[in-house]
Amino acid sequence: MLTSPDGIVTVIGGKLTTYRRMAEDAVDRAVALRSLQAGPSPTARLSLVGAASGAVRGPWRLVERYGAEAQAVQALAEADPALAEPVGPGVIAAEFAWGARHEGALDAANLLDRRTRVGLVPSDREAALPAALAAMS
Repeated sequence: MLTSPDGIVTVIGGKLTTYRRMAEDAVDRAVALRSLQAGPSPTARLSLVGAASGAVRGPWRLVERYGAEAQAVQALAEADPALAEPVGPGVIAAEFAWGARHEGALDAANLLDRRTRVGLVPSDREAALPAALAAMS
């Protein structure tokens, strides 16, 4: 986090696992710089989208990856048998569809490499690429 001489707070760098803390630090800094009235940040107590509770049901592999949204990913596969098809080791086409439709995936590489990791093995990537491209179209 950088603070300019005129009090502009800029957050740079970091990664997904630290974004909440970085945001909290930036807001705390901005509040302090302007002597604003604000209570303590509630962010540490708020569940992330998809946070799973013990009541989440669905295939365990999907629950581990998608948390509370596992049921929605599974519903895609149940609604369209083509989306229930495997596209790579431990990945079904519904996961590509979910990434494209609901998670803001920007391209096939994003689905293959960042969201499912199926693209990390060249032969698996080659086999899964057509399904990833289809999900993005």
